Amino acid sequence: MAIKNILLIGGSGNIGAPILAAITAEPSLNVTVLTREDSTSTFPVGTVVKKADYKSHESLVAAFKGHDTIVSNIATFSAIDQLPFIDAAVEAGVTRFYPTEYGSVASSDGDIVPEFWNRVGLHGKYEVYLRLKELADAGKIEYTLIANGPFFDWGLTHGFIGLNLKEKKATIFGSGKQIVAVTNLSHIANAVVWTLTNPEASKNKAIRFWSYKITQPQLLAAAEKITGTKWEVEHVPVEDHVKAGEAGVKAGNVYAGYQVLQGLIFNEEDRYGSNYAVNDVPFQDDRKLEDVLAEAFNQSD
Repeated sequence: MAIKNILLIGGSGNIGAPILAAITAEPSLNVTVLTREDSTSTFPVGTVVKKADYKSHESLVAAFKGHDTIVSNIATFSAIDQLPFIDAAVEAGVTRFYPTEYGSVASSDGDIVPEFWNRVGLHGKYEVYLRLKELADAGKIEYTLIANGPFFDWGLTHGFIGLNLKEKKATIFGSGKQIVAVTNLSHIANAVVWTLTNPEASKNKAIRFWSYKITQPQLLAAAEKITGTKWEVEHVPVEDHVKAGEAGVKAGNVYAGYQVLQGLIFNEEDRYGSNYAVNDVPFQDDRKLEDVLAEAFNQSD
């Protein structure tokens, strides 16, 4: 099956914008952005935009028709809202669906790890995957999961991978020995385009890849070299960090799920698949880790 006409749900934001740019730059693909009827998002000149009522099955089916593939980039907290999208896509004749993933839904060695999502408390991605697999097994639609681990460039500026750039402080989870696969947003976008132009290689599976494999001490050493200073370091036991996040989730703070997620990524036994065993994308990120780190420092000044 050749993929040609892409409907991009969520063409702005951290991951949507670079994916839109990458698909637009690929001459073999046509891309249209779908937004809510009341959306005020803006896009580059020349972008084709459709609007739909996300709560109306009929509106979604009408918007989906004429597209062979849907790439969804909606926020993690809204991931469960994709279930109606999937039903509408099947009715509209869409043949491939990319759910919002771009993270660690799948383990490094193949299978989804339900315990991971039970602990994090962000269940939407997992339920969407189960629905897509059910439909794919029935021959009604295909799917592709983009599994790239933590965003590296975004994670630097937002402190997700343990560096506080402004204060030159580092948080090391556990011993720091865990190797984690991390990916820049631009590399994710290029990998998405590769899967779209290689549909058989990406059919009904998670595509795992990375820009770099790092440990936190390695990243800290690179930061200290660039800044020419010794950083303040705090060591935090992984399970303590996770349990504190789980308590927050139990208390009703859904955002605490990100703290749980952060801790599980640095699990020292790689129980939840942070150190991907195989790179499924046949090209490397052309940006050097040190350059990306230096850019992040410049942006934080």
